Amino acid sequence: MSQVIPLILNGIELTMDDGPIRQSYAPADGGSTELRMAGGQLIKQTHFQKMVITTSATGYIDPPFEYLDYSRPMELWCIEPLSAWGRTNVFQLPPETARRPDVEPWAWAWVDGNWRDVPLSVQGRVATLTTVPGARQYRVFWLPRFTVYMNRPVSEFDEQRGTYDWSFEARER
Repeated sequence: MSQVIPLILNGIELTMDDGPIRQSYAPADGGSTELRMAGGQLIKQTHFQKMVITTSATGYIDPPFEYLDYSRPMELWCIEPLSAWGRTNVFQLPPETARRPDVEPWAWAWVDGNWRDVPLSVQGRVATLTTVPGARQYRVFWLPRFTVYMNRPVSEFDEQRGTYDWSFEARER
């Protein structure tokens, strides 16, 4: 992927003037608990698996999110890819509603110590990568979209540089 893909929040597309975006995913607190049994064995109890998406940038303008309704869920189209990998060339993808519709999944194969682009076809949730002779593993990528709740972004203006530092944390619904 070499083209610039914009981050989109509730239909609002960020531009390059908003700054190069940094994005990260982390598990939401409370999704799982580790418990110690009477005999000392540790077990993990999982209640849910949701994400917290942190996004930030430094740009010449702040993001145009002032008039969004932060009391309602929003749709966040992310720029950081998620991926699945393994020795097989067939992968189960998340539902289409959890992937950006404007960017098709893409794939790599690990051959002779290098990652190489690999053609793939997607039927519903199944991605089938073209088999590559000598490939030791395959990896398929997609850009996710989440339904989130969030507060207004934090924004700070630096008068000397003439730039805005801004960030927000979005919690998957």
